[in-house]
Amino acid sequence: MRTITSLLSLLLLALPVKAQTPDKVMQELMAALKSNDTNNAGIEFVFEYASPANKAMTGPLDRFIRMVSRHPYGELVNHQSAEIGEPRIDGRAMTYPIKLISKEGRAMGYIWTLEEQENGRWMTNAVFPIAVQGQGL
Repeated sequence: MRTITSLLSLLLLALPVKAQTPDKVMQELMAALKSNDTNNAGIEFVFEYASPANKAMTGPLDRFIRMVSRHPYGELVNHQSAEIGEPRIDGRAMTYPIKLISKEGRAMGYIWTLEEQENGRWMTNAVFPIAVQGQGL
């Protein structure tokens, strides 16, 4: 099943896609993480939006799931609420500040960078945790 998913990912990258705005992609990624289920469908959705360079560092999917399920990224999964800040634009990249409250009630911050790929699709290039005022990581 995972091999089929990987093949579909490669095909999707090669095909031109209807352009989604980076803001819409960011909203969908956060919604997927918030509603992640026992099959990790939300995390898998986020993995599908990882750029090829990101996947080279964080994949395959099983490894990505383990990484996203642990601190400091685990707090993204099933979070209570999230605020997506105004992005910083740098050429073909958009960097968003994210503030959220984890399912345990912990405040967390992230810097999330999307980059427009050659096919017009916005994909995650990097996610970094940052300290939130009054709390460490």
